Amino acid sequence: MRICLLRSTCANGRTCPNINISDRGTYVIQGYEVPGDCGTPQQGVVEVPLRLLPELAGRAACADIRFTGYGSVLLRGDQVDDPVVLAELDLPTGESAVEIKTSRLPELAGLHA
Repeated sequence: MRICLLRSTCANGRTCPNINISDRGTYVIQGYEVPGDCGTPQQGVVEVPLRLLPELAGRAACADIRFTGYGSVLLRGDQVDDPVVLAELDLPTGESAVEIKTSRLPELAGLHA
């Protein structure tokens, strides 16, 4: 899988929460790992600041998208295990990445149109 950075919360783009588009038509979202909140062993949950995804403000929560009430959002998706992507992300300790179908986040369509 190949990814392209769409938005990040820091200047270098890769050492803090960020959102990428993949060549598979999915989003790869890097954020703070939320242990013990997964549906299956293949799934993961990351927490990212709502300022990374301001398009989600006002959206109703669902099973895969939950708002914390303190300026962040929890996103559930398939745990990223592609070694090429993981090498590119170079995840810091305490961070993880999940893959989410673009259809689950239609609010973000303008980011990669």
